[in-house]
Order: sequence, then C-alpha cells, then structure tokens
Amino acid sequence: MHRQPIFQDCGVVGGSVAESLFRDGLCLPSGSNLTDADLERVTALIGSLRTD
Repeated sequence: MHRQPIFQDCGVVGGSVAESLFRDGLCLPSGSNLTDADLERVTALIGSLRTD
C-alpha cells in the first residue's frame, strides 16, 4: 500500500519485502463504500480467472 498515491508522504517499513509484495501482489478494491454491485463485479472477475 505504500506505493499508492494517498500514502506517498508516509514512511515505509519493510524495505524490499514491502516492495516485492506490492510488485507481485494483487491490490483489490475494498472499503466500506463498495456497493453490492461493485463486490459482485470484483468477485465475478476473480472467479473467471480460475484455471482448475
């Protein structure tokens, strides 16, 4: 999260670990303002990526 614009002026703890997690991880939309439609859209997209 340290690379998101809202946190640009905050200190970083974690160094290369934080960098690799941000580079290789997946940032999903979240928050109390997500609508049911938003949540359904995100979960449908993730579900469509399954390869089993």
